[in-house]
Amino acid sequence: MPRILNLLRTNWFMLIIVSFLIDASSSLCAQEKRKADIVLGVTNYNFFDNREVNSPYQRSQTIFGSQLAGEIGLQFGANQIMIGGLGIKNFGEKGLAETAFTFYYHYEQGHFSGAFGAFPRERLKSELPDIFLYDSIRYYSPNLSGALIQYTGRNGYAELYCNWRNKQGPTEREIFEIVSDGRFNKKEFYAGWNFQLTHFSVPEESENFYVYDKLMLNPYIGVESSRLNWLDAFTINIGMMLSCNRDRTDMKWKLPVGFLGDVKFRKWRFELRDRLYAGKEQFSDYDTYGIALHQGDPYYRSNLYNRTDVTFYLLNKNYIQCHVTASFHYTEKKIDNSQLIILRIYPEKFILSKLF
Repeated sequence: MPRILNLLRTNWFMLIIVSFLIDASSSLCAQEKRKADIVLGVTNYNFFDNREVNSPYQRSQTIFGSQLAGEIGLQFGANQIMIGGLGIKNFGEKGLAETAFTFYYHYEQGHFSGAFGAFPRERLKSELPDIFLYDSIRYYSPNLSGALIQYTGRNGYAELYCNWRNKQGPTEREIFEIVSDGRFNKKEFYAGWNFQLTHFSVPEESENFYVYDKLMLNPYIGVESSRLNWLDAFTINIGMMLSCNRDRTDMKWKLPVGFLGDVKFRKWRFELRDRLYAGKEQFSDYDTYGIALHQGDPYYRSNLYNRTDVTFYLLNKNYIQCHVTASFHYTEKKIDNSQLIILRIYPEKFILSKLF
C-alpha cells in the first residue's frame, strides 16, 4: 500500500514530463529535415576548500580537487541530444574519486526549456541555497539524473525537476528528490521560493527499515539594486525556512521553522555577504540518517547560525572565472573560519573557437 501511494504521489510530475516530451517530439519531427549542428562543451572546475572548525556541527578538513567534464551532441533547431562524461580527482589520492556518464535530451524554445536524462547542474536557472544543498555535495555531484522543466519570462523564471539519487537494491534505499524554485521581479523588488520533497524509501529487504518523509520550503521576498550610492550592487532578501520531517518508526512529525536572511554588497571586485538563520534546529534525526537524507549544510543544525563571506573576484570572463572567499561561521558562541578558491574554465569558449 505505501508503495502505491508513493507512485500516485509522483504521477502528477510524470504527467507533466510526458506532455513536455510529446511537445518536444512534435517539434523535432517538424524540423527533422533541417541540417544538424554539432554542439560541444568542456568544463574544468577546480576547488580548494579549507575548513578550520571548533563547533560540533562540522569537522576540520581540506577538500582540494578538480572536475573535468565534456559533452558533445547534435542540435536540431530547438532540440539537442548530448553525450559525454566527467571525472573528479581528489589531489593526494590515487585514481579518480568519481566518474559519471552524461547522456540527455535538451529542449529550448520560446519561454519553455527542459532536459531528460543525466545532465549537468549548469542547466538549472538557479541552484538551491546551502540549507538545502551543501557545498561539498556540489563538488562531487555535478550531474542530475532525471527530468527538468523550466519557464523563463520577462520578469522571472520557474523550474521543476526530479533528481533520482539512488536506485533501490537489496541493501540500498530508493532516494529521489522533487525540487521547484523560482523568482519573479517587479522593478527592484522580487519574490521567490525554494521547495524540496525528498523520498527516502526502504531497501528491497526492508525488515527493520522505515520510510522517512521530508519536505522543505523557503518562501522569500527581497530587493535588488544595480547601484546604491557608491555601491555597484546591493541585494537583501528575507524569508522563512519550514521543514516537515517524519520518521515512520514512530510516525511523529517534527516541524522546525526559522527565519532565513541574506544580504549582499558588491563594489568593484569585492563582495560582502552575510547569511543568518534563527529558529528551531533543522535536519531532524541527523544523528540517525546523516547526509544520506539531509544534504544541507550541517551548520543549520544550530538554532542560531550566521555566516559572513568576503569574496574577491580575480577573473570574470566568459571562458574563465576565479574567486577567493574567506568565510566566518558563528554558532553557539563558537567562531569557525574557512577559505575557498574556485577556478572554472570553459576551454571551448576560447581555445576551441581558435581551432575550428
